[in-house]
Amino acid sequence: NDNQRLATLLYEVALRQQIEEDIKSKYLKRIDHLVGANNELLHKLERCEKERAGYASMADSILMG
Repeated sequence: NDNQRLATLLYEVALRQQIEEDIKSKYLKRIDHLVGANNELLHKLERCEKERAGYASMADSILMG
């Protein structure tokens, strides 16, 4: 009887640990995905800002020329 309760408790602890690891892994993967997407958007924004600056410079030279 005591052995059975101990075995049940050990099983519950192991099950909880497995669930926690699964959830942690899931959220860490999601965070990595979101960070990657954010970095990609930042690079695109930087490229657009450089292009905009180039077009603004061209427009200024046309207006002054």
